[in-house]
Amino acid sequence: MKHKLFAIVNDIILPEALNTLERIATPILFSSKDIAYPSLAGHIDVFLFQHNRSVIVAPNIPSHYLSLFDKYNIEYTFGKTPITPNSCTPYNVATNGSIAIHNFKHTDSVVMNNIKHLKHINCTQAYSRCSTLLLENAAITSDKSIEKALKQSNINTLYVTQKDIILPGHAMGCFGGCCGVVDNNVVINGSLAHHSQGDDIRQFITLNGYNIIELSSTPLLDVGSIFFVKDK
Repeated sequence: MKHKLFAIVNDIILPEALNTLERIATPILFSSKDIAYPSLAGHIDVFLFQHNRSVIVAPNIPSHYLSLFDKYNIEYTFGKTPITPNSCTPYNVATNGSIAIHNFKHTDSVVMNNIKHLKHINCTQAYSRCSTLLLENAAITSDKSIEKALKQSNINTLYVTQKDIILPGHAMGCFGGCCGVVDNNVVINGSLAHHSQGDDIRQFITLNGYNIIELSSTPLLDVGSIFFVKDK
């Protein structure tokens, strides 16, 4: 049986990007109010952790999304840690098939149990998922502490500047927050043509065996990642 693919993404995504995304998956537009820091209210990587088919949600995620997940037959479990304006990082862990990157002092206990079989790479940056695009055997990050930790673990890593990434409410955004991965495709919210290292990013991704899908012709917009999930 073929599983249906969904894309959970911030509801501030631009219409051009949303139209392109709809060709790949059924979008679930995410937002919240009075839970997280206002500029992160629509960032799904604050409220949800995903590794392979495991989806762990914050216990205070807006309840209508749980109804949507139930309707679409998306399997999920609850984490232990509620999101607050002062605690937006317990689920913001970057993973691939073999490693997990986070400041593990801040990791939710249910997430921690889910990733216990992975190699843990600790860093000072607790916004690890939004700062990092993890590929199967490589990574792109816009955070220097994550770059250092990855390279110390002999992970092929490209550092890219934040200054060409938009994050409303902040001076600049994070690269991982512009991205999602589905199969062997890296989906980017915006166009690499607007990033000063766009050619380097494009080459790095393709040399690591991935295709690139740019959702729009506009500058990169950090929406708090794009999570691709399938029904059960």
